[in-house]
Amino acid sequence: MKSFKNKIAVITGAGSGMGREMAYQLSDAGALVIISDKNKDTIAETATNIVNKGNQCEYFVVDVSDESAINNFVATVLDKHRYIDVLINNAGYALGTIDFNDLKVEDFRNIVDVNLWGVVLHTKGFIDSMLNRPEASIVNISSLFGLLGVKQQVAYCTTKFAVRGFTEALRMELEGTNITTTCVHPGGIDTNIVRNGVHYDNKETVDELVEKFRKNAGRTSAKAAAKQIIKAIKNKDERLLIGIETYLADSMQRTMPVGYTPIIKRIFQDAF
Repeated sequence: MKSFKNKIAVITGAGSGMGREMAYQLSDAGALVIISDKNKDTIAETATNIVNKGNQCEYFVVDVSDESAINNFVATVLDKHRYIDVLINNAGYALGTIDFNDLKVEDFRNIVDVNLWGVVLHTKGFIDSMLNRPEASIVNISSLFGLLGVKQQVAYCTTKFAVRGFTEALRMELEGTNITTTCVHPGGIDTNIVRNGVHYDNKETVDELVEKFRKNAGRTSAKAAAKQIIKAIKNKDERLLIGIETYLADSMQRTMPVGYTPIIKRIFQDAF
């Protein structure tokens, strides 16, 4: 995508972290950003910051675990604008470390609703309008955990592997069209993902868990990660790895598809 000027970009989960930073950067580049988040205060703050710079922004409070809320959001946007040029499915969350046997079914179901169905439903809702544009981009945020399976992260890995599979299969279907799909695999990004997660272990406070994550895993700033994603959209990259840890994980998965397990257990035992 040569330019974002006068383009319309939808970004989910833009109340903080990478979503917020992508909204800032795309609006600075001349796009109208239409942003959503479950948190009404943080999404309003993102929008206010954008408008105060003289850039264009519309914001919505949307719970991406709610199919009807997503459908209403899509319908409202298309009724007003008729199309979008960029869709960034960024909204998602994680669970704290928990053995699969102790994981509540309702928590597993909810993370699938947000991390996977949120991606599927937004894509399904907007894709027809995007096919009629000169060029368009769908960006889905997977994870390092969409490359490797990690203990005590069964639910999160399930959703992020699914996002990867969805995006790669969709890429093949859209070959020869105007739409580029990009699957993003961030590693440790310094965002609110730990603070906003569901935690089973009460031995540590949320603040302590956040600090541990930042120390051991949060190597890349949200601003830096967003910059790489925006660059990938411009270059029409179909796959993006963020962080040296993700490149290492990708290499291990390809060269040792089973043998990586004991290595990853040692690496991650103190990270969360």
